[in-house]
Amino acid sequence: MKILILLLIQTSFLFSQANLDSLMKSISTKPDTARARILNDYAWINRSKDPNSALKSTEEALKIARGINNKSIQARSLNLMGVIYRNLGNYDKSISVYTNALRIAEEVKDSVQIAYSYNNLGGIYRLQGNNTLALEYILKALSVFENLKHKEGMSFCTINIGLIYRRQGNYVKALEYLYYTLRLREEINDRPGKALALNLIAEVHFDLGEFNAALKHYLEVEKEYQAVDDKKGLAAAWGGIAGVYYEQKNYQIALEYRKKSLELATKINYLEGQVHNHINLGLIYAQLKNFQQADLEFAEALKIANSMKEIYVQIDTYKNFAKYNEMKNNYKEALLYFKKYTTLKDSIMKQENIALITEMEAIYKSERAEKEKTVLMKDLELREKQTNYLIIILLLIVVMVVIIYSRYLSKKAANKKLQELNAVKDTFFRLIAHDLKTPFNAIFGYTEMLKEDFASLSEVEKLKYINDIGRAAKQSYQLLENLLMWSQSESGRIEFNPQNLNLKLIILESKELLMPAAKNKNIEIAVECDDNLTVIADLQMLTTIFRNLISNAIKFTYPGGNVTIKAIDEQKDVRIFVKDNGMGMSEETVKRLFKLNEVSTFNGTQGEKGTGLGLILCKEFISLHKGKIEVKSEPAKGSTFIFTIPK
Repeated sequence: MKILILLLIQTSFLFSQANLDSLMKSISTKPDTARARILNDYAWINRSKDPNSALKSTEEALKIARGINNKSIQARSLNLMGVIYRNLGNYDKSISVYTNALRIAEEVKDSVQIAYSYNNLGGIYRLQGNNTLALEYILKALSVFENLKHKEGMSFCTINIGLIYRRQGNYVKALEYLYYTLRLREEINDRPGKALALNLIAEVHFDLGEFNAALKHYLEVEKEYQAVDDKKGLAAAWGGIAGVYYEQKNYQIALEYRKKSLELATKINYLEGQVHNHINLGLIYAQLKNFQQADLEFAEALKIANSMKEIYVQIDTYKNFAKYNEMKNNYKEALLYFKKYTTLKDSIMKQENIALITEMEAIYKSERAEKEKTVLMKDLELREKQTNYLIIILLLIVVMVVIIYSRYLSKKAANKKLQELNAVKDTFFRLIAHDLKTPFNAIFGYTEMLKEDFASLSEVEKLKYINDIGRAAKQSYQLLENLLMWSQSESGRIEFNPQNLNLKLIILESKELLMPAAKNKNIEIAVECDDNLTVIADLQMLTTIFRNLISNAIKFTYPGGNVTIKAIDEQKDVRIFVKDNGMGMSEETVKRLFKLNEVSTFNGTQGEKGTGLGLILCKEFISLHKGKIEVKSEPAKGSTFIFTIPK
């Protein structure tokens, strides 16, 4: 114990020396193993403060470890080296180094370095946009770290998973993993790691539009990063603070923080931070009408982004270029960069789908092999116990006879019901086909007009046609999405996976998704829900319920109206109200809701189409949760949909 304390004191003293050369001189008389470990620790501490010095330190540690043939230290040196290359934006080199670290760690069965290699590779794939492959590697790492009860390693994995869910817009899961990371960091007293987790939590609140909460976290993070002298983290925190002030239209303070963040990011060669700061400086200068300086900032951002291989940086750059050119009324350039943005984003989706199929196939083969093994073992056991085998056969015969007879009775009763359902579904699908024709006719019509009259149309007219095409496409997509989910529910192929969920986050996500439709009709959406209210529910089903009910409320509310989503915490359930002050319904119409055999087309206040399929889907999903739904409505007085979900 005394030796350990002495070593920690000596290491602390050595790290207080600013110069790597002086550190190497001071440890020159120590054993090779101790020298290599001290150099690796130095590299880890200085990876963000002085990446070039940290890189030299890992190279020297690797050289020493090879000299004494210590492969565990070699693997750690390579993993640290990969982290530094990643921070410098050299992802190809980083992957090569991590792969080498994994190979060496596997040779000596060093579980800790094997897990770090998996997580590090997953982190690179995340940065390159291959979220499915990233998750595969990170979950491998997390499994190893959990078996070892290695909380530091677990926290690196959970923060990566949180970042993946944030990129996919799943803020509920992102916050779940980030808060879990925060708890792990606090348990091991890792102050820099705690600061990083808080910074990412602040970014999620920013994404959700909760700017006051985001600013509170960013200011706390700023103090933490200053205390541990983490320059990369401090640059990120200042950038976050600047982003909040920009959204609050306090452009001068935003400008000050952006300049500070850029200066620090440039000093430590933090490329991603440089790109984000140049972009946001450009947007600030554009708001201040200094377009000459804004052009310079955006040009520099594009230059750096193109030199990097982080796909999300390029996506963000193209997206903001489109936004900036739109601010300048340069619609041609805006469209060009918007196409680049959508093309790159679509490529990620395709990549993820391919990786997902591969992953599912591998899981399927593994499960099939396990099942075949289980069947074989059972067969061997049965051969050894002939008496029991015969008894089981007899029992199976009896059971099969009972099942066959039961099925015969059920089939006889079901045939009549099936004929009735087929007639209902035929009517239903005729309505669906009719409602799909309308938006597609709009799409075809506006497309032909754009093709034939493109040169003679004004920019305003073109933009209007494009917006109309977009609305028609969204209308068709929502109808098809509901139809697909209903089909899966009817055939029993949709999984019910209840879990503990934060209700307000689900409501806010659904609201954010539907805000464009609400803004188009100048409709205010209010949310009244306790921040900590939780329910036991299936995430996909609950999201679908809110999306359909809020979408209906917007559809049947007049421009300038109001929609309110309110949640009341009761003893066993949460009672939720989705209320509008729109056109309302008659008692006869209310009775026809939720009935497949009585679906019909309903038009919104601006002629929006609807079949009632979304409400049928809502009722089925609420029933799966053992909840109930009811409607209160009067013509010209609005409607209120009320349903319950268990706590």
